[in-house]
Amino acid sequence: MSLLITKLADRLLRLPELRGFEGSDFDTCRAAQIERQVLAKKKILATLYDEYCRPCVESAWRAPKKARMLEIGSGTSPLEYKLKELITSDVIWMPWLDLSCSAYSLPFPDNSLDRIFLMFVCHHLGNVEALLGEARRCLKPGGEMVIIDPAVTAYSKIYYLLHVDHMDIQAKVWSFEGEGRMSGSNIALTWIVFFRDRELLVKLFPEFVIDHVEYNTCLSFLISGGFRIRQLLPTFLLRALFRIENWVIRHLTNQLAVTMALTIKRR
Repeated sequence: MSLLITKLADRLLRLPELRGFEGSDFDTCRAAQIERQVLAKKKILATLYDEYCRPCVESAWRAPKKARMLEIGSGTSPLEYKLKELITSDVIWMPWLDLSCSAYSLPFPDNSLDRIFLMFVCHHLGNVEALLGEARRCLKPGGEMVIIDPAVTAYSKIYYLLHVDHMDIQAKVWSFEGEGRMSGSNIALTWIVFFRDRELLVKLFPEFVIDHVEYNTCLSFLISGGFRIRQLLPTFLLRALFRIENWVIRHLTNQLAVTMALTIKRR
C-alpha cells in the first residue's frame, strides 16, 4: 500500500524536468545534471544542505593546513561550494567533478587523505565493508570520515515507508544486490553497520572510532520535495519548520529524526 501511495505521489508531483525518469535512469549523469539545476533553483534546498554540509565543513576546519579532502559519491555536490579544496568524485564521469572512481578502489596512496566525506551515499553502496577497507587504507592516522545518511528511529521507520529507496533493518549483511549508482539502496545500511552491528565493526575495523553523532530533519525535506518533486509549502514556512523540528530533535528527542551525521576518527 505504501509503495502504491509513493508511486502515485511521485507521478502527480514529479518536477517537469524529471518526468519519464524511472529506476536506473537516476543513475545517469543526465539525471545528476538536472538535480544540480534543481539544487540551484530551489531555495529551500540551500537551507537544508547548509545544515547537512555543516558537519563536513566543521571537520574540514579541524583539518591541518593543505589537507587532502575527498568526497565520495559527490553527484550534485553542494559541498564543493563550501570547501574549495575538496576533491569531488563519483562512480560515473560527470564534467563538474574532479574524478570518476569506485568507492571500493580509491586512486590514492596509503595514508594520504586527511578527510573523507559521504553525503547521502553510504546507503547506495552495495558493499560497505569494501568502502571501510579503502577508507582505512587511505586515511591518515588522526584523519576523519564524515557520513551523512538516513537515521533509523521510531519515526523514520514509518517515514521511509513513503520513500523511493528501500529500507531493510533486518538485513543480515552489510551489502545488497544491485549496482545502480542511485537505484540500488538500503536506507538502513549505515545504521546497521555503525549501531546494530557495532561489535562486529569494532572487530573488523578497530582503527575507526565514532567520535560524534548528530540527528536532524523530521518533515521539512519531504515537504520540500527534494530533488524530484514539487515543493509543497512556501520556503519561509519550511525554513521555520526546519528550525523548530531540529530544536525538538536536539533538545527533546532524536527519535523524530530521519537524518544523522557520523564523525568517525581513524586511530
